[in-house]
Amino acid sequence: MFTAKQKLSSLKASTPFACLALGMALVVFSPAVAQAAEVDASGTVVMHDAWHTKSEWGTKLVLPREGKITRVMDGTYGFDIKTESGKQIASFLDPQQVVGMSLPAGTYVLEPYVCKRHRHHHIEVMASY
Repeated sequence: MFTAKQKLSSLKASTPFACLALGMALVVFSPAVAQAAEVDASGTVVMHDAWHTKSEWGTKLVLPREGKITRVMDGTYGFDIKTESGKQIASFLDPQQVVGMSLPAGTYVLEPYVCKRHRHHHIEVMASY
């Protein structure tokens, strides 16, 4: 037979192991928490008037599921949002107007407007999904 003192000693020795086992089980078997992901995209246009050409580059906005524009940077003039195939989705004269816009899953291209005076324009947006 165990005395009360022996039972208490045995319980104290097994408690850290039980806590560790319970903690590991919670980490391994806990349900995944859905978190929003953020992506960004950019578009740049440089007009070369002397050669009657233009250069365009940027990064595409790739949304694996529906997303929302959360931020716009560096836009002093408007821009278009287009699909990869070139279909215009939206136009903005004031770049800040895009904040809050929802877009379905897909890949999009940003095309900044260029004015007669400033021949180089850049736009960046951030979206969460």
